[in-house]
Amino acid sequence: MALATHESEEKNDRNRKKMNMANFKTDGGNLLVGFTLFCLLLQPSAGCKKFLDTRPSSTTVNPTTITDFEEMLNNDSLALCNFILADVMSDDIRMNDAMLQSDTSAYYAHSYGWSKNIWNPGDQDFMYNSAYARILQMNIILGKIDGADGTTQQKNIVRAQAQIDRAWYYLQLANLYGQGYQAATAATDLAVPLILTPNANALPSRATVQEVYNQILQDLNAATAAAELPAMGQTIVHPGKASGYALLAKAYLYMGNYQQAENAADAALAIRNTLSNYNTGYTMPGTLLNLSANPETLLARLCNDYNFISKYSNISFSMDATLKSLLDSNDTRLLKKFNNGDSYNIFNNNYQAFNYSVNVPEVLLIKAECLARKGDAAGSIALLNQLRQNRLVSFVPLDPSVDALTAVLQERRRELFYHGGSRLFDLKRLNRESRFAQTLQRVADDGATVSATLSPNSPGYLMQFSPVIVANNPNMVQNPR
Repeated sequence: MALATHESEEKNDRNRKKMNMANFKTDGGNLLVGFTLFCLLLQPSAGCKKFLDTRPSSTTVNPTTITDFEEMLNNDSLALCNFILADVMSDDIRMNDAMLQSDTSAYYAHSYGWSKNIWNPGDQDFMYNSAYARILQMNIILGKIDGADGTTQQKNIVRAQAQIDRAWYYLQLANLYGQGYQAATAATDLAVPLILTPNANALPSRATVQEVYNQILQDLNAATAAAELPAMGQTIVHPGKASGYALLAKAYLYMGNYQQAENAADAALAIRNTLSNYNTGYTMPGTLLNLSANPETLLARLCNDYNFISKYSNISFSMDATLKSLLDSNDTRLLKKFNNGDSYNIFNNNYQAFNYSVNVPEVLLIKAECLARKGDAAGSIALLNQLRQNRLVSFVPLDPSVDALTAVLQERRRELFYHGGSRLFDLKRLNRESRFAQTLQRVADDGATVSATLSPNSPGYLMQFSPVIVANNPNMVQNPR
């Protein structure tokens, strides 16, 4: 049984060495790509029938040495992922009437319109399948590393890096398919299956939001506590303490634990707080090599999506009017990333590239929000000005009298659009606050006709599981629509 893939991932695989990691050098020398080993690990056992449409077994190959595990972590596929539908569901994206009418059966149009059914009966969920394929790789490492023949120091580094990688993917999955974290209901709200061992025959049920977050925090706290884990990874695909702390800050922010989020953000920024001036130092992040030159990157995550522009005649989507209202001709994020101030740039006229990386700006914004929420408006605005000084053509400081929390949330939209679901996840948590709750609309080209609405806390905020996944696993409970 072959691993179900999305067209964009197939092309990523074919072009990976050519585009992303060709001649990629670091201070430590060549970055080894364990792609062959990873592909072997992803081959299913003969008894594979259900779950994810392919449930690989670790018995196909038997990694035993530190070199084996390091090559698995060196695999650039860990940094290449695609959560485009999470952004299509948000209020940052606009699809025009021609796009929507050209293929009404596509999961892009269904996601955009928050339809009752996102997936057609035979559709493969590339986000879900590829995330669990990568979690599988980490589970194999974590299950076997103690028996490896290396030193304790080597084992502890590999273990910590695998924990951070696994935590990143579970944080994505929990927020896409599950309710946003609420302390009062997290113990009963359903998220995604919590798979911690490479069992090819398991038919797991959905874990609760609390259970998944507990595992995320456990992995990240263990990883950042490992004395052997370096502050920064050898390359941008290797996690270090900075990315572990940054992910802790993000998880705590989503949980509403602002003091812990601030503490973790401080720990990450103490390791790296460099910002890139977009007037002089911005490069469209179409390859991992581009990201490696960006001093803001703590841990690389890159989406190269071919399928959308292929389906829609080489046309990208535009930004929603509400996002456009926050960006103007003095903002380099508009000038550098959008064609004619509207349509998202297509990388090399070939594909859409989105930077999902764990990075300094997001950590800085997390800290700014935490400061604003505890009443330190001056400290919060100072951090926003620090970022804006590197994003505006002509820097004008924010008026110190502005509402700091509103300013932070607006800056998050400017900085983190098309960031693998960041805006969608923000909407889910902010809808629980009456001052920020909003009803989203899809408006036709005429500017008046409303084709769809999404009310605060609607089930439409939850990504649907594909019928294939539900059919292959009777223990999976479908999200309501």
